Amino acid sequence: MQRVNERITLKNTLINTRAMTSLLERELALATGEIKRETKNWVPMWVDWGHAFRSDKHTATAIRAISDTGELLWYVRHDAKKHGYHSCKVEPFQAISQARRAWHQRRVVRKEWANVVATSNELMTGRRKMTITLQDIEDSALCSLGASWFLKRFGLSHKQTFSGRTVALLMKIEPQVGFVIHQTALRYQSKTLVDIQTGCQLANPEHSMANF
Repeated sequence: MQRVNERITLKNTLINTRAMTSLLERELALATGEIKRETKNWVPMWVDWGHAFRSDKHTATAIRAISDTGELLWYVRHDAKKHGYHSCKVEPFQAISQARRAWHQRRVVRKEWANVVATSNELMTGRRKMTITLQDIEDSALCSLGASWFLKRFGLSHKQTFSGRTVALLMKIEPQVGFVIHQTALRYQSKTLVDIQTGCQLANPEHSMANF
């Protein structure tokens, strides 16, 4: 009974986000099934398919949704893509822009996917060590809400950092975790370059001072 009441509360909260909609129209939306269940990509939610905004280029749609914990979001769907994007942006067109940036970032990373798989294998076998942070997840091509629910599903939401082997194992379950591995590898590469440059400056102090 409690679960039924929670569902009713979530649906009512979601339908009440519609602007300029009468009580009768809201009741009809609930009765006619415009509010549908969606659990793909790790985020369990209710989606209001009658509350949607189409992008200017007519390739993507932002649909209002609410997660099982009451997080209001925009569920962005691209006409040519299998998976949607979960955005916590306030405005629908901001959500669409955020999704487009993430989709572009994913296209770039997929061109290097063989390297991502190789890195994952090295992390799995211990030939390579990396520590993955929450910031790496945030900076990756994944939607942060989906990543948060994914970690919650495996009891990892309380952690701030993750070993490379743990993340490599998670990639076996969800291949999209590879985007996080790629982002972490970029961070390590950048740090290595900074360390090399710093070492060169320390080894050649006169050359370093000449730059000022």
